[in-house]
Amino acid sequence: MQESRPPDHDQISIVLVGSFNPKIFQPAWFAAQGLIRQEEATEANIEIVNNDICIFESSWFRVEIFNERWALLSRATPAVETLRDLAVGTFSVLRHAPVKKVGLNAHGHYTMPSREALDNFGHAIAPKEDFWLPVMEDPRLLSLTVRGERTDGFTGGVRGKIEPSGRIQDGLFVEVNDEFTNSEADSAEWAIKTLSEQWENHRNRVASIRENIVSKAWGMQ
Repeated sequence: MQESRPPDHDQISIVLVGSFNPKIFQPAWFAAQGLIRQEEATEANIEIVNNDICIFESSWFRVEIFNERWALLSRATPAVETLRDLAVGTFSVLRHAPVKKVGLNAHGHYTMPSREALDNFGHAIAPKEDFWLPVMEDPRLLSLTVRGERTDGFTGGVRGKIEPSGRIQDGLFVEVNDEFTNSEADSAEWAIKTLSEQWENHRNRVASIRENIVSKAWGMQ
């Protein structure tokens, strides 16, 4: 599904929860496994690497790895399949790593037609008259998160978050978190399968949620 109003700034991230050894995930390791080019490894900006944390950036992705959390984030305009393939490739090498949860995330910043449209949208999804106006002066929406149940047979949920954009003046930020859980897993096999087989469904779900929200927000002029 294509969004009629694509985000002005778009980022995707893949987050795994389980048990990891942060210090192995250095740029040189990714290059040695053939997951990134040697030049990318050499030019990567390493922020910290120790037994508990590994954080570095390349020109197009960022990794943030802790003992129980592994995160891969896009930096440039997302090449969504390329980022997914890097995650799949990583855990195809590390199939023994126990992964209990997979989070697929999309973070979009949208220009709005006016500040009035943004405010009207905020008031529509979080009415202020009964609960906030009696006790606050000019209350505004800062953040709203809604969780939905999965309908595809997987354990987990889908969350949508709406906030004023921190990147675009008077803009709208929409985040979609697509969560899959497997508390009995003792390897990364199910996570690899989920990333490989559910990616297209996830991207269509993201587009559907964002299209619904953004089109309604634009109608609040």
